[in-house]
Amino acid sequence: MRDFYISESKELRDIDKLVDVIKQDGWVDGETTIVVCSPEYSSIICQILCHRLSYMRKYVPLDLDFLEMPYPGGQGLSDARYEQLIHQFATRYKNKLNKLLFVDSGVLRGRNYTTLKRIMSSYMSNLLTKYACVYKQQDSIFEPDYCVETFDFEQDGGLTFWWEDPNNPYWGW
Repeated sequence: MRDFYISESKELRDIDKLVDVIKQDGWVDGETTIVVCSPEYSSIICQILCHRLSYMRKYVPLDLDFLEMPYPGGQGLSDARYEQLIHQFATRYKNKLNKLLFVDSGVLRGRNYTTLKRIMSSYMSNLLTKYACVYKQQDSIFEPDYCVETFDFEQDGGLTFWWEDPNNPYWGW
């Protein structure tokens, strides 16, 4: 199998596209918290987003919060532990009115976001949450609110970033 390889320059261009899509929608405001999903994969994207959108807060970067997610086969974090983390996270925002923009670098199968949205909707209005990614696998069961590019795993290969360790044991491609 081959890699759907994302070079450094492509990733930066595509993050800029994501910023533009988010700006055009007008939903994000200066009080929105960007939630870094899968921090080991999404931190670069979220750091750039919170700074590029800082004009909404007189150039103070938007707030960041963090949520761990399991790898695509559950490695590193069980589904039960993931759900527990979501409940803990959601409890912190339960009676607040600020918006949450959940951002992951790539949505592959979509299970993590599907679980997240289901649980978050039991704590707060869906009007206060949106979901974004830069890359989405075509057969994902989840459709994010914001996405830059959809890829076909069978045709394009598995999502791989320029900064990743090529010997990552979790990916089978």
